[in-house]
Amino acid sequence: MDILQMELLDIFAVLLFFISFFGIITSGSVIKSIIFIMLMQTSIVMFWLMLGSGTSPSPYPPIIYDEALMGHLGNIADPLPQALTLTAIIVGFSVVAVVITMLNAIFKKHSTTDWKKIEDMES
Repeated sequence: MDILQMELLDIFAVLLFFISFFGIITSGSVIKSIIFIMLMQTSIVMFWLMLGSGTSPSPYPPIIYDEALMGHLGNIADPLPQALTLTAIIVGFSVVAVVITMLNAIFKKHSTTDWKKIEDMES
């Protein structure tokens, strides 16, 4: 993967984030909002992974045991975005679980998943 492909994937991740944000704002259904939240989380994870990857097609791991690899320090993958990505996946899974539980409670109370109908019933 060359630098141009990595930049295109970064742009795709940012576009997916904003499309998901727009979808959350404009969706009329709670289920669609949950799907857009999951897409937003996926775009963040994809952006962090692309941010942490090295500039070569196969970046080296951050731990160097071989002295011959010391000349390739520019191609070492950054471990911080990878650690943040793992945390984001776990937090994202937890957020979706809580949101689905809230959806279940909303559906039991109002028998609908439409935001407008729920708002009308509450007022």
